[in-house]
Amino acid sequence: MELALIPHLLLPVMFLTGLCSPFNLDVHRPRLFPGPPEAEFGYSVLQHVGGGRRWMLVGAPWDGPSGDRRGDVYRCPVGGSHSAPCAKGHLGDYPLGNSSHPAVNMHLGMSLLEIDNDGGFMACAPLWSRACGSSVFSSGICARVDASFRPQGSLAPTAQRCPTYMDVVIVLDGSNSIYPWSEVQTFLRRLVGRLFIDPEQIQVGLVQYGESPVHEWSLGDFRTKEEVVRAARN
Repeated sequence: MELALIPHLLLPVMFLTGLCSPFNLDVHRPRLFPGPPEAEFGYSVLQHVGGGRRWMLVGAPWDGPSGDRRGDVYRCPVGGSHSAPCAKGHLGDYPLGNSSHPAVNMHLGMSLLEIDNDGGFMACAPLWSRACGSSVFSSGICARVDASFRPQGSLAPTAQRCPTYMDVVIVLDGSNSIYPWSEVQTFLRRLVGRLFIDPEQIQVGLVQYGESPVHEWSLGDFRTKEEVVRAARN
């Protein structure tokens, strides 16, 4: 009875072999691509052709200092000298999506995908997040990278642009007739310290008046809260 089942088991196996592509592993002369183990170098790999050369793309999604694991993709040459090192792409240094600065702990390089025949590929960061004021939205993002290893657009269907809450122009009395200037500066630093200053959220301008008005800075001159606080100390 058991022998009679063998032909029936071989039949589906014969059909499944057409869905597979065999390949060989050279166990005697392997090509090794070293990289930083603390960055999880080798988490993802992709055979890639770009710029007329063959590469092995290697994801390192924990690349970066502690507390800022932006992740990155390394480009390792295939063929030629076996001593050629892998080059870091620095893709984690680019702002992605609608953000004006790189995201923190986005773990870029967790997945890699070949997308076309012109040397481009897709690198994904599933933990990419966008801060909107006091709220943080984690949606993930994929960056389209061209043959020169530069991001050319991104894909994040659920990521929404943070609306600008308001433009704030502060007018200060600089005559010292009511309050000393040091107290006015303290008030200004405390005020801007409570705002979420960003080109896509709140922008702050400043005008000082006394005998004549003085335009200190315009909306959009400073991109972060820290920059505005430093300017308020002057």
